[in-house]
Amino acid sequence: MKKIFIYLFSALLIVGVSVSCSKDDSDIPETEKPTNEINVVSQFVYDGLSNFYLWNDKMVSKTPTPKDNDPKAYFESVLYEPTDKWSWITDDVDELLADFEGESMYAFGFNPVALWLDSNKKQLIGFVRYVYPNTPAEEVGLKRGDVITKINGQNITLDNYMTLYGATSKTTFTVLDKDLENQKSVEITPRSISTDPVLFYDVYDNLDESKKIGYLFYTGYIANYNNSLYAAFEKFKDEGVTDLVLDLRYNPGGSVSAAGYLLSLIAPKSYVESKSVFTTMSYNSFVNAAYDNNKWERSDRLGTYNSKTENNPLNVNLDLDKVYIIATNSSASASELTTFCLRPFMEVVHIGEDTSGKYTASWTIHPYDNYGGSVQPIYKEESINRADKQKLKNWAMQPIVGRYTDKDGKDFVAEGTLTPNYPIETQEYNTMTWKDIGDPEDYLFAKAISLITGKPYDETKFRASTAIAVETGLKSRQEERRSRAVLLDNAPIVIE
Repeated sequence: MKKIFIYLFSALLIVGVSVSCSKDDSDIPETEKPTNEINVVSQFVYDGLSNFYLWNDKMVSKTPTPKDNDPKAYFESVLYEPTDKWSWITDDVDELLADFEGESMYAFGFNPVALWLDSNKKQLIGFVRYVYPNTPAEEVGLKRGDVITKINGQNITLDNYMTLYGATSKTTFTVLDKDLENQKSVEITPRSISTDPVLFYDVYDNLDESKKIGYLFYTGYIANYNNSLYAAFEKFKDEGVTDLVLDLRYNPGGSVSAAGYLLSLIAPKSYVESKSVFTTMSYNSFVNAAYDNNKWERSDRLGTYNSKTENNPLNVNLDLDKVYIIATNSSASASELTTFCLRPFMEVVHIGEDTSGKYTASWTIHPYDNYGGSVQPIYKEESINRADKQKLKNWAMQPIVGRYTDKDGKDFVAEGTLTPNYPIETQEYNTMTWKDIGDPEDYLFAKAISLITGKPYDETKFRASTAIAVETGLKSRQEERRSRAVLLDNAPIVIE
């Protein structure tokens, strides 16, 4: 979706500046400032949501008052509930943007899920879903299926479980293997890492003499790594893949541009060559009018890519008419967009569970900095005084601004989630049944192989007798953010 410029003359956007930014009061002692001053960050929240929020009509009569001095609490209070389950605000914009670019600070390099040890819900354990290569976790020998039972010698509880996802200092985990045996302690020093979401791919040509199955395990939609997707499909094309399995079981989503690149590798070649629309975004009436009146496109198209940094996806497009997608209730956001928006072009065979249910999209909004065009600012920087600029600089919002449809204008809002063609009972609560990523004996991949080859699939072979843990709904900040995003390229708005 190309970047656009919308010229606004609305007084609404100027409110935040006129309330507390009209003059430089940085030298006035706090005790002498007016007691009825509106919190500048809360005003930013109102100004941003009033213009770009998908449900901006619900912002009427919700202007901040002097009592709204907690921006996070004010933000939560004005969201359109219960419909909006996805918008959020942060006071660390740099961490947010690094996360969206696949850079993790103070990270261990493994992806865990925190689960209750039993139905009493007093103690948590951590299942290691996968480990990124060349990370502290890999270096100490952590692997998929390992079970973490203690952190620094303490039971895992709601007070300390976030340490599973990262820390600022050396951390000791007590670990069992996937069979709940061979206890050991591992000491991991966190560091900043890059998380390439193309975690694993391979070609299987020994499962059926007439088939070559390409398998891709993809962990997040991060456009910085589109060339890693290209490398995977280059291998698939070079080796003559006849069938494709895309594994999104733990993929919480990410950016639409990464989804478009992946779709351009998968969709039939003729649609990619013709740059067919694969999704169209609908915004609030104000933003829609700005797009439509100026004949700016609200659609994203197959076959578009950044020619300066990315390879042409057409070069390695597989030109298949069917794809097998593994998706579960941990598959959200751009994973759902991929699954849903491929359907008009080819047969999509969904294996697994109902997905998370995320059919909306968001922008990152900062008070005044556009961060090189990746963020939507609200005010002109020169209109903000020094003191208020200091207060605003670390804040950003990720509000829902749009709802997407496929090329035919269809959505799944009424259904709420995507339902699999082949429902498979989850084995996520018993690591004893887990296999390595890409193992043909993995219970989800095995179903795809059965559908491709016609060989029997014995469900009893893969079913665990009992669960050893209980769902919590707890997620890392990174997973929570990506699952709530469907991150759009921002449309920079110039305020006059």
